[in-house]
Amino acid sequence: MATKAQIYAQMADHAAVQLTSSWNEWMRFLDTASRLYKDVCCKG
Repeated sequence: MATKAQIYAQMADHAAVQLTSSWNEWMRFLDTASRLYKDVCCKG
C-alpha cells in the first residue's frame, strides 16, 4: 500500500506532466496562478 507521501508525489508528477504537455495548458496554468496570486497578495 502506498503511503500518503507517495500518493501526493504521484499526483504532483501527474499534474506536472499534464501542465507541461502543451503550450496552451502551460499558459492556462500561468494565467490562473497569476490571477490567484493577485487576489491573495494585493487585496488591501
